[in-house]
Amino acid sequence: MRATIPNTAVVLINTRCGRLSAIWMLAAAVAMWPASPARGDDAKLARDAYAQSYLENDFSYLDDDDYNGSYLGESLKRLRPLDCLTIDVGGQYRTRFHNENNLRGRRLSGRSDNFYLHRTRLFTDLHWGQDLRLFAEMIDATSEENDFTSRPTELNRMDVQNLVVDVRLLTLGSTDQWWLRAGRQELYLGSQRLVSSRPWRNTPLNHDGVRSWWSSKNHRLDAFWVHPLSPAQHIPEDHNFDRPDRSRQFFGAFVQTKQDDRLSEVYYYGLVEDDPRVPDFAGNLGDFDIHTIGGRVKVNHNDNHFELEGGYQFGTFSTLRHSAGFFTAGIGRDLTRIPMKPTLWLFFDWASGDSDLDDGTHGTFQQLSPRGHFYLGWADLTGRQNIQDLNLQMSIPVTESVEFRSYFHSFWLESRKDAVYSLGGAPLYQDPTGSASNQLATELDLQVRWSITPRTHFLCGYTYLWAGDYFDSPVIQNGPAGIANNGVNGGDGEFTYAQFTLRF
Repeated sequence: MRATIPNTAVVLINTRCGRLSAIWMLAAAVAMWPASPARGDDAKLARDAYAQSYLENDFSYLDDDDYNGSYLGESLKRLRPLDCLTIDVGGQYRTRFHNENNLRGRRLSGRSDNFYLHRTRLFTDLHWGQDLRLFAEMIDATSEENDFTSRPTELNRMDVQNLVVDVRLLTLGSTDQWWLRAGRQELYLGSQRLVSSRPWRNTPLNHDGVRSWWSSKNHRLDAFWVHPLSPAQHIPEDHNFDRPDRSRQFFGAFVQTKQDDRLSEVYYYGLVEDDPRVPDFAGNLGDFDIHTIGGRVKVNHNDNHFELEGGYQFGTFSTLRHSAGFFTAGIGRDLTRIPMKPTLWLFFDWASGDSDLDDGTHGTFQQLSPRGHFYLGWADLTGRQNIQDLNLQMSIPVTESVEFRSYFHSFWLESRKDAVYSLGGAPLYQDPTGSASNQLATELDLQVRWSITPRTHFLCGYTYLWAGDYFDSPVIQNGPAGIANNGVNGGDGEFTYAQFTLRF
């Protein structure tokens, strides 16, 4: 069955967003392209072969003689020029339109912009036997038609995204394996609230270093030590090979256990900065040495869901002792008696701020490298620092290939005297007297996700951010800033986007 698009929808999109109609029509053309006949589970195998990080791709389904699918790029997979050598070649092209109203740069500071992001990723994955692997991936990320300078996260011209060697050190039985990975690599662990490659960004996070893991049927242990790659080196123009930040070290251990309907995780992360880059509340620059211990439990029992995650941090931050924490609690349910069987979740997120700026202790949680808007709103108003968020989520599988999602957030500051922090961890606004309201904002996010084929996807969304009483404060609009640069227009924010992704 071929998909059709109402003419009124095309006219509306073309009128409001100009070239955005081209993204919509490209998605429609792919949907109408005749697909090869295949079993229903063949499509799922082809779709699930691609992971968030292409380091984790798995095309072994093509070795199954019963597989009968025929999808884009499969002829470049499982190539065997030698009996002991297997080669997978592929990639991704992604284009996305942004219409950011009062959200460009520092949120609610008066800047608006319309622009396009483009990203091309190409990879080659070589397996020598079962114990040795070389993976190489390049990225070319760019933006166009923007009025303001591109963000560092939007630009990275012709660079290396991943380049690793994997070696299997030990095998016990049929499931227990010990691996070592060295080189440039993306990282994501668990829920990704603290460690993520941030796939929404035009330039996903990556690191230089080593990682080792032991996996069995129900358990996995990961350990890593890396230097992050800062995206700041991509601005204003990017013409050089990315370099790691040698002054910053990120290391840790992560243990995950799966048993029936229960998932359990415990972890330790260390983040150390040797250069004086962060200010205390008096503005004195210093280094930091922050350690996080935490855990997570997620239970899916019949139609009911539960999730709890939290952690404590200790160490030093500039001239201060560091002591902070976070937690997330959520309950969900599949409404199977309602048409289309939606799923509802209610989450509460809390991350500590500093309520006493003069006590010698830094109480603001350090969010590490999180997957941000996925949990704290697509407007990216704030990161997981000095924040409280009550969030109601709903997902509706309209058809097998179309899903509707909605999110409603209500944000408050945890401490009125501490700052509002960006998704990157920088202080945006602050009233050190605590006179401004802690009612930060409310946000509505609406999304439609369309899996056109196992290799092509279309996403469109709309976000509206209602500025809270905090931004009505004269101190926040034009007052003393503390460690931040105040200055807002008091207005609301609006974000419209559309994205087309082709994998091959």
